[in-house]
Amino acid sequence: MSARGSGPEWLEAHLEWFDPRVWNALLPARPFPAGPLLELLLLCERVPGLRVTGPALELADRLTAAPEFRAGLYRADAHFTYHVWLLVLMQRLGAPRPRLLSAAQALLDSGVRPNLDGVAALELKYVTDLGGLANHGLPPTRRLYDRWRAGQHLDPFRLTANECYALTHAVFYATAFGEVSVPADPDLARAARLLLAAYLADDDLDLGAELFHTALLVGGPQGLGAARNRLAEAAQPDGAVAGPVHDPAVQARLTGRKAEAYRFGTCYHTTIVTELALAASWPRPAESGRPVPEPAEELVIAWRRNDLGRTAKLVQAAAGETRLDPIITAAVRRLQAQRQPDGNFGIPVDAGLTALCIAALEAWEAPELAGVASGDVDSPAPAGTEPN
Repeated sequence: MSARGSGPEWLEAHLEWFDPRVWNALLPARPFPAGPLLELLLLCERVPGLRVTGPALELADRLTAAPEFRAGLYRADAHFTYHVWLLVLMQRLGAPRPRLLSAAQALLDSGVRPNLDGVAALELKYVTDLGGLANHGLPPTRRLYDRWRAGQHLDPFRLTANECYALTHAVFYATAFGEVSVPADPDLARAARLLLAAYLADDDLDLGAELFHTALLVGGPQGLGAARNRLAEAAQPDGAVAGPVHDPAVQARLTGRKAEAYRFGTCYHTTIVTELALAASWPRPAESGRPVPEPAEELVIAWRRNDLGRTAKLVQAAAGETRLDPIITAAVRRLQAQRQPDGNFGIPVDAGLTALCIAALEAWEAPELAGVASGDVDSPAPAGTEPN
């Protein structure tokens, strides 16, 4: 039996696809053509000693020497950060200081700062700090992070995939991928763990890896062993990790270069973020076995799948157990809000679903639970669901 491949080995074997000219021949063009290569160099910087580093730097040298790259840098548009980041990573990985870094500093000194706020501001601040560039147009990272965090509505029942990616990236940049700590934040830590459970349950290993990495950075490893094991076992025999849009049925219909392009385009990012997540600090062996999901995790998963019947059953089961868990009480309120003016549930009305939901809510109408279910008592607010 042949040895199982690793993610970095698979990425090295497919290095040609990081060249925009090769990518664009069979895959949709990227707004920042060197984006995939930037992500590869980020992995090389965070995981020293990878064999792919040298060849990736050679490709980066060719791309950054092209007039198109120089023109893109001087435009100082929405992709300015990525032009600078690529140059910074090249320098940090041992390439001679790219001359264009001096140009980037001059642009920053002239007042260039693309219109950005929130995560984009954190990203540019992280990149310029990483490269030792002066950036007088932005306040310190901590202030940017506090401003971002104050505006978050971390509702694990409803955050979209794009919002989850924004959350993970904000934490990556604020912590410099674990080099800097952020203030203890139980709401953020729990929201990350609940979302991690939801995305892994749907086999989305791309967001699963990023949310695992985020949960580790903001809350530590306790209770994350099973998720880490899942990611560690996710690679296919050649080392690639399939992304959420990868469809084996589509792959099977393709041949030759089209098949190779499809697989690379739907796997490379998930392979990179999985390797980044697994390389993050892990102070002890991963836990073994499959833990029983906590009720809050199951409720978040059911609600995000629009499974109102499953939600009702979980709410009813929780009435006699974890009564004051803020996620569970939030689920009760959400279920109450689904009751239509005529008392029914479901569109179109579903008699069986209505009976399930009414039974679940009746379980919370006992005197000792009624206040909790309606929010009339002084119980904790749902994690991350406080009004902005």
